[in-house]
Amino acid sequence: MPKTIEIPSPPELGIATVSTVEAAAKAIRELILDGDLAPGTRLRENEFAERLGVARHSFRAATQILITEGLLRREPNRGVSVPVFSEEDVRDIFKLRAALEIEAVRLVIAEGLVPAEASAAVTELSGLADDAPWSDVVDPDLRFHRAIIDSAGSRRLLRAYYGLQAEIVLCMVQLQPAYDRPAQVAAEHEELLGAIEARDAERAERLWRVHLDEAAANQIKALSTAYTNNEEDNQR
Repeated sequence: MPKTIEIPSPPELGIATVSTVEAAAKAIRELILDGDLAPGTRLRENEFAERLGVARHSFRAATQILITEGLLRREPNRGVSVPVFSEEDVRDIFKLRAALEIEAVRLVIAEGLVPAEASAAVTELSGLADDAPWSDVVDPDLRFHRAIIDSAGSRRLLRAYYGLQAEIVLCMVQLQPAYDRPAQVAAEHEELLGAIEARDAERAERLWRVHLDEAAANQIKALSTAYTNNEEDNQR
């Protein structure tokens, strides 16, 4: 059974109780990130309010939370739906992601840190079977990158990244895997971790840019392939 990919809240923003609205937002978020709601899926208010067992106003408030996170979009006269990212969207997401992660790497290396969670994530990636499902790759991949952000020692950088990460996760969930086996993903992250362990900031920045540029290119390629397949299906 594929893992549920979770988006943790920043430590300083944690809350002790969960409201009906927050619980509804969490349920919808999981449906999106687990791939149960495909890109372009429209969330009809009556249907989903009943499905979640909440009032319509609670459903609307929950969707507003997810719109803020980038996991839903509201369109005039069409309600809310799961976004279908364009090439411009992907490039913009990865542009900000690179800026935040590379700065975090510089800060981590300057402090001589090797985040334990990043090392654990690489070990997990390296231990995956060749036929591991995509969700099993996504989870440690995300934990590796979040560990670098969490260890950078900047609350504002942390806040900025946590504001972007829902869209990062959605990109990865919607990505058709552009790799032959998990070992390829593991090898890339071993290189990234090795540069941190060697405290080689210049090499780390170079590797990080290549890694994220390739990830963005793969996402755009997947979008293009999906668009072509949809066009062919429509012509049949």
